[in-house]
Amino acid sequence: MLDPRLTSHLDRHGIPYCLIGGLALAAWGVARYTADADLLSLDARILDNTLWSAWGTEPPKITKGDIDDPLGGVVRFPGPPRQDLILGRGAAARIALETSERSESFPCPVASPLGLILLKLEAGSPQDAADILALLGNAQALGRPSLEGEVASMVSQLTHEARAFWVKISVF
Repeated sequence: MLDPRLTSHLDRHGIPYCLIGGLALAAWGVARYTADADLLSLDARILDNTLWSAWGTEPPKITKGDIDDPLGGVVRFPGPPRQDLILGRGAAARIALETSERSESFPCPVASPLGLILLKLEAGSPQDAADILALLGNAQALGRPSLEGEVASMVSQLTHEARAFWVKISVF
């Protein structure tokens, strides 16, 4: 589901990135359907058309986020496979990228369970809540028994809405 041309292109240009979304959840033992592969970067160059000028016959669609948008933008590759390269903003995206880990299953770094949970707290949907609870439920099997405490120690860096979401779901 992840086109190696994209990861090679990002590597060649020295753009840090990691896998997030449903495929990253799968790397940590949480299975759920996903129709695309999502990558996260903090490098604004990904929104520059010249980076993709030699991409091929069907260049990706670049959408820039507004000032209030939690995402800086999205680069969508039509596929197959369909892939989204997301320009993240804020502490959750920074932590997800900084704590990403190499995986035997994927040709790129994968957001850690901590990073995924923080991103999902920022997103705040019912599906995100289910994903967070599944990751926390797998913490012991992943050899990360302190995962909930790690999240709790980082939540103060997130938006007010994300902190409120954590309070809401951490009672389960």
